[in-house]
Amino acid sequence: MKQENELFTIRHSCEHVLMQAMENLGYKILKAMGPATDDGFYFDFDLLDGRITEEDFPKIEAEMLRIKSQNLPISRISLTPPISLQLFKDNPYKLEWVAEAIKRNDPITAYWTGEPNKKGSFVDLCAGPHVTNTSEIGFFKLLSVAGAYWRGSEKNKMLTRVYGTAFPTQKELDDYLALQEEIKKRDHRKLGRDLELFTFSEEIGPGLPLWLPAGTTIKDELEKWGKETEEKWGYQRVSTPFLTKRKLFEISGHVPYFEEEMYKVHVPRDEKDEYFIRPMNCPFHHMIFKSQLRSYKELPLRLAEYGHVARYEDAGSLNGILRPRFFCQNDAHIYSTEDQAVDEFVSVVNLHRYYYDTLGLKNYHIVLCLRDPKKKGKYHGNETMWQKAEKLSREALEKSKIEYAVENEGAAHYGPKMDFKIKSAIGAEYGISTNQIDLFMPKRFNLTYIDKDGKEKLVVVQHRAPLGSSERFVGFLIEHFSGNFPLWLSPTQVQIIPISNQLDKYVQKILNYLIDQNIRTRANLESDTMQNKIRKAQELKIPVMVIIGNKEKDQEKISVRYRDGKQENLIELEAFTKTLKDRIIAKSLDIY
Repeated sequence: MKQENELFTIRHSCEHVLMQAMENLGYKILKAMGPATDDGFYFDFDLLDGRITEEDFPKIEAEMLRIKSQNLPISRISLTPPISLQLFKDNPYKLEWVAEAIKRNDPITAYWTGEPNKKGSFVDLCAGPHVTNTSEIGFFKLLSVAGAYWRGSEKNKMLTRVYGTAFPTQKELDDYLALQEEIKKRDHRKLGRDLELFTFSEEIGPGLPLWLPAGTTIKDELEKWGKETEEKWGYQRVSTPFLTKRKLFEISGHVPYFEEEMYKVHVPRDEKDEYFIRPMNCPFHHMIFKSQLRSYKELPLRLAEYGHVARYEDAGSLNGILRPRFFCQNDAHIYSTEDQAVDEFVSVVNLHRYYYDTLGLKNYHIVLCLRDPKKKGKYHGNETMWQKAEKLSREALEKSKIEYAVENEGAAHYGPKMDFKIKSAIGAEYGISTNQIDLFMPKRFNLTYIDKDGKEKLVVVQHRAPLGSSERFVGFLIEHFSGNFPLWLSPTQVQIIPISNQLDKYVQKILNYLIDQNIRTRANLESDTMQNKIRKAQELKIPVMVIIGNKEKDQEKISVRYRDGKQENLIELEAFTKTLKDRIIAKSLDIY
């Protein structure tokens, strides 16, 4: 923790040196804010004149190095309200911070770089902490320029944001920059465009992805796998409407928490009823459960649906298909007795393990999100209900023998939430899926069953989505595999490449055969060189290329080139096809 605090202090101080450098270079700016982050730091400012791009970074970095070499002291001073208002009188952003501090009766502090009030010094309103001298700001690099709304609200002015990072040593900085280059190569938005998986349209709206044929294939394969697996694990499929009266989400208690994220629908010729496009599926499944009298003999009842939902995410939160506004959830709700709840949870963990093991995902754990003890009033339900839900959750986690951590925040408004966190091949951590033991909704919706003693009792509900949303999970896999999908998930599994157009008849014969064997196959019949055709297939990360020349045609065989460069010459088509099918059925991560 000490080392982490020191790193944040270096980065925070480096950000102040960035501000000073920009002022020294004559940029006309109003400073807004600039915190340290897990990855570095950023500086938000109002650019009053001109523009700034990444081409400006070398000269800004040179000025930062000059300031660093001056060994200027960095000192903290306390300000009275009148002095702080005078000191920042020309900066409305700083005056807003000062006014809020005065209203809360908080101390007001600033940090000077250099001798206070002397020429060449620099001051900014800040709570710190900072290093004591500019020579201590470490090794730094400016990374990018972006836009950012003041205080994160779309209602406020758009400011300019410069991102940077800093580390105590040059090696740590170099390692970080190398990792960032790998992350850029794997960025799901770039690969999604290059591999023609999905797109967005301004005419349709931000956060609303359009799946292209190749991306749709990946999404459909995952959903098909999810449906087949759930059937084997005892789930029953249901299908529910995409919109509902407001009352349903009033009953569930979601309205006070999520109304600003819900899309409302104008209903023609109906002024009294307000409808929502659904932001989650659970209330719909609850209504299916209570549509008839239930017996203990029916439990556990597992209702599953790939349900489309829409949530209004702030523009600043949108991130390709990892954080869209419209997505399809691998959702299910398990209705059980209290005695069955722990074992059902363990079964859900095992289902996660099956999915993750098949995909070669090993680095994952659970975060048990409980109530913030300082804000218990924001949650529904009484203390007895919460304590029981937390007890069942902990018992289930212990029995599942899965690594987990506890955080006293992040719970759902109706119960504790268990988020499955998983790291990709480059160490990026994602919250992919969740499981929640819920004792609140059964009471809210009167979800009951008749027990063996003839008495009516409330069920326990579990909300689970092992594959998360199709959009988020595909986005994660794009980055994890760097677009090199396993054979069974690849949009095009085989690309046939003839060396000349005289071979088209034999190519068509092979194409028809592979398609009949349910192998996703395309033939490149363009008038181009074989080398260019191979290059294009490699750019699309197609796992298998079948090369057809005169020898292959004369001997009625094929030659094969794999994505990793391995080749097999003049082999039997039938044997090759059987090997591919075996790999696909086994969902093998290996091509051969």
